[in-house]
Amino acid sequence: MADQTPAPGGPAFGPPSAPAVSVPRRRPVIDYPRAGRGPLRRWVPSFKHLVTLSLFLLGLLFMGVGVVYAMTPIPSQANADATKQSNIYQWSDGTEIVRTGSTNRQNVPLSSVPLEVQRAFLAAENRSFYSDSGISVTGTLRGLFNSVTSGGSSLQGGSTITQQYVKNLYLTQEQTVSRKLKEAIIATKMDRTESKDDILEGYLNTVYFGRGAYGIEAAAQAYYGVPATQLNAEQGAYLAALINAPGAYDVKNTTERARERAVARWNYVLDGMVKSKWLTPERRAAMAFPEPVDPKTAPGLQGMNGYLVETAKQYLLDHDVLTEQELAAGGYTIKTTFDKDKTQAMYDSVQKTLSDNLDTANNSKDVGVRVGGASVDVATGKIVAIYGGPDYVKQYVNSATRRDIQVGSTFKPFVLASGLRDGAQDGKSRVSVTPQSRYNGDDDVTITYPNGKPVLNGGKPWQPGNEDGRSYGDITLKQAMQVSSNTVYSQLGVDVGMDRVVEDTVRAGIPKDTPGLGTNPATTLGTATPSALDMAGAYATFARQGTRVEPYSVEKLTHNGDDVDLPSHDGESAFDPDVANNVTGVLEGVVDNGTGRRAQALGRPAAGKTGTTDDNKSAWFAGYTPQLSTTIGMFRQNPTTNAFESMSGTAGQSRVDGGNLPTRMWTTYMKTALQGEPTVDFATPSDSDNGDLPTETPTTAPPTTTAPPTTAPPTTDAPTTAPPTTDDPTTPPTSTPPTTRTPTKRPPTTAPPTTGAPSTSGGTSDGTSGDTSGGTSSQTERKAARESERALVPR
Repeated sequence: MADQTPAPGGPAFGPPSAPAVSVPRRRPVIDYPRAGRGPLRRWVPSFKHLVTLSLFLLGLLFMGVGVVYAMTPIPSQANADATKQSNIYQWSDGTEIVRTGSTNRQNVPLSSVPLEVQRAFLAAENRSFYSDSGISVTGTLRGLFNSVTSGGSSLQGGSTITQQYVKNLYLTQEQTVSRKLKEAIIATKMDRTESKDDILEGYLNTVYFGRGAYGIEAAAQAYYGVPATQLNAEQGAYLAALINAPGAYDVKNTTERARERAVARWNYVLDGMVKSKWLTPERRAAMAFPEPVDPKTAPGLQGMNGYLVETAKQYLLDHDVLTEQELAAGGYTIKTTFDKDKTQAMYDSVQKTLSDNLDTANNSKDVGVRVGGASVDVATGKIVAIYGGPDYVKQYVNSATRRDIQVGSTFKPFVLASGLRDGAQDGKSRVSVTPQSRYNGDDDVTITYPNGKPVLNGGKPWQPGNEDGRSYGDITLKQAMQVSSNTVYSQLGVDVGMDRVVEDTVRAGIPKDTPGLGTNPATTLGTATPSALDMAGAYATFARQGTRVEPYSVEKLTHNGDDVDLPSHDGESAFDPDVANNVTGVLEGVVDNGTGRRAQALGRPAAGKTGTTDDNKSAWFAGYTPQLSTTIGMFRQNPTTNAFESMSGTAGQSRVDGGNLPTRMWTTYMKTALQGEPTVDFATPSDSDNGDLPTETPTTAPPTTTAPPTTAPPTTDAPTTAPPTTDDPTTPPTSTPPTTRTPTKRPPTTAPPTTGAPSTSGGTSDGTSGDTSGGTSSQTERKAARESERALVPR
């Protein structure tokens, strides 16, 4: 082949040369802002950017956790709270009532705890205990999330047994993020350095079960009277259930609702054992709830002391001052408001009255009689005395604070206060109500809504009736209070509006969650069940001329010498002074001329109201002077079944009325409690004789009106099967009045009372005859009225 090399200077041969190619510019490692993007998009991170940033932050997080993990050792010693101390409860003068809270714990090896009992705790608290790493990641994160979202006020989440053991042994009960993180880290390390059996053993020996019992051995003795070695699966499941709420789940000392929750938790534990194949379904189905033994009180709680301690302790718990675990750890000095002399005076008054009138050996109707009492200082709200029972060792339930006894006609002053404050519905407007407003007090009155339609009970018009079928004719509200007329105050409550009545009752100081406190018209007759302490505190609002102060039982709290903050006790205006003073004036009439006349023996100005419930299952007297508000409630409870029983026949009486034994106890106590105190008159309302009162503008706007229902509204509060609490046997209405309506019935009048007695005279609903002549304030007239009716007073 010829050589084709070009000659010098000649044309070039061969393929043409390739065109020049531009080399793309390499992007930087961190392309941000992003090149080649618009003016806005260049600042938007790409997916790669986000992933890179996330990985970087995650790496920093793991690095931080690693540093914290490395710097957080397992403590070499248990914290100071592991060394339990006693608590000291003091009288108001600083002298000691009792010491409580010494540690009750005996450590036992895991081998002493039956395997089924061990598994019951695992089923309740940590079913993956033997396979997990000592912490629950999801539970810890959930707790941290709850803490963040609640602003640090709540730190909840599923902690493993290891985490709980770490908290009990080394840390505190405080709910903070730092404590939760430290708990998780120490738990992880502990899981690597100690065996699972050792951790479970330590947990079972440190956990708190209530009744002052720390550890499984003390709990077995406290709840079943046996050592841990003798516990069975059913008992172990109940002890495991207790950990969730030691105080609330003690079925021997709690409410029926709390008992249901405790049993539900027990079932949850056993069902968990079945799911984990630790228990066969057949054996599970045959198991019954194992009733624990009655609590055994610590030395020093006998007599009155246990009730005082329980009341003070519950105050601290209810107001979130301390947790039950913190109190059980000890080290607190609790100075109570209880006056030693007044407390003894109340105890002596109740005990002497009962011993003088009851004969349990020969009268079966005297068996099971119980009394609850409370006394509140009007000026400060301090609880100066309570009567919870004869002996805390023999009767654990505190009758001064229990909320399951209907209060009867002692509720009527709240209805009156609501009428005085808010007025009554009259057509499309509201009219004022005064103590001299007149109502029909006859026995056969049908209660109607302001639109004229009857309140229905079981489809029939409701007629609550008066005790013994007595009729009083056209009487004032003051007279109706003296004779405790059910028909008058039932109608007043409906005229005012039951929603307003309930609101104003809470305003006075009755807790809004009180059982039975609803908008059913029967509430006017006392179907609610506030405690004796609740009633004393609420009546003190009237004595304090409308200012409410929540009663309290602890005035100073220290822990190892350091003060612990307590709630403030500032007063809050609940009613205008004239409203409260008018209520007081009416209740003075109950003592001067009505069912509470036995309280006249006090020898100083007093105001109060009696109450006797349906079937005579309870009897009350709630009353006050300008210095002291005291309530006494009496009822009868079967000692075997705990069912409430009628007091008809108790103390040899056909009916135990509030104006009898309860008023006697009240008067005897108040005489001693007020000894040496000056005699003080009540403040008077705008007029001097509680007669015709100036029109009061309602403090709340009248409700908007709607057409009345064509059928009875549904029952919303009172059960249809249970009778309302009244001063006479009645049947409760099963309908709730509408809160808005088009009234057409006449309003109550405010004309002055006519002289003389109403058209039909008779006794009162609390066992004594009532003077219904208008309630004069003249001492001469009072004396004449009492003399003319003395023969009707039951002896």
